[in-house]
Amino acid sequence: MKHRNLKNEEWTRMAIDSLFERGVLRDWEEFVSVMRSDRRLAEDTLITCRYHSNRESAELAKVLIRHFYGDDMGLE
Repeated sequence: MKHRNLKNEEWTRMAIDSLFERGVLRDWEEFVSVMRSDRRLAEDTLITCRYHSNRESAELAKVLIRHFYGDDMGLE
């Protein structure tokens, strides 16, 4: 995903924020592909979920995290 104002292509918290705000299906597919094997990304995503105003995206992300990592990620 091309993130506004970001020069790298890593999934940072700012990139997760951009995904929640304006991500399309292809962006979510890329995100899920990386997150399924990157626990740090899942943890950063949970932090983003706590404050993000787009509750639908945050809830989708939580479902995906629960699917890949179970309930041991401290989900609410």
